[in-house]
Amino acid sequence: MTRVCFLGTPEAAVPTLRRLVENVEIPLVITQPDRPRKRSGRPQAPPVKTTATSLGLDVAQPESGSDLLDSLDKHAPFDVAVVVAYGRILSREALAVPTHGMLNVHFSLLPRWRGAAPVNRAIIAGDPMTGVTIIRLDEGLDTGPVLTAQAVDIARGEDAGSLTARLAELGARLLVDNLTPYLEGTLTPVAQTDDGATYAKKLETVDRPLSLDHAPDEFVRHVRGLAPEPAATLIVDG
Repeated sequence: MTRVCFLGTPEAAVPTLRRLVENVEIPLVITQPDRPRKRSGRPQAPPVKTTATSLGLDVAQPESGSDLLDSLDKHAPFDVAVVVAYGRILSREALAVPTHGMLNVHFSLLPRWRGAAPVNRAIIAGDPMTGVTIIRLDEGLDTGPVLTAQAVDIARGEDAGSLTARLAELGARLLVDNLTPYLEGTLTPVAQTDDGATYAKKLETVDRPLSLDHAPDEFVRHVRGLAPEPAATLIVDG
């Protein structure tokens, strides 16, 4: 049976994990360490860890790149690894551990919106459509060759949360549908072009404040692009 290592952290990665576990053997799930969240300040398990534990899968939460490589080596061999919003840049050594490399489910139509926040940035920019791209990871930032991609329209009024959930389900299906052809060699990844490439930088505190100087449609896109988290902010009369 195909042996797959899964790397992912947020809720958006869970649909792919659930689909994979129905079709392949998953000897190891790698996710980010538990982090303090919300007002309690208590460390909470990421959604992928919670799901993997409920499925009876082995979970590793490496703190560093060297720890991650140790986890991979300990559970190897793998036919392939699948990465969905893991949240860490992977080293050349890590990428080389699985026999057929690492596949990434990315929530944009690459090369547009390479980077950490593709869904948020697409909405804020007013893009009429986005999509999911399956790539084989290389050492660049979302620059690897493409296995397949599918476009979706961004619905009027849709926010980052609902769009991400939609893309997560689509990405899970695309990944599973194309995994066997890729491993059998009947699906060959095609090199990406840099034409039209844009960078979706990580959302930070400075991205949250709204400005009343913005045009109404730009103001609304900003609200939608940051909803439900981290959420846009507006100060009125102090």
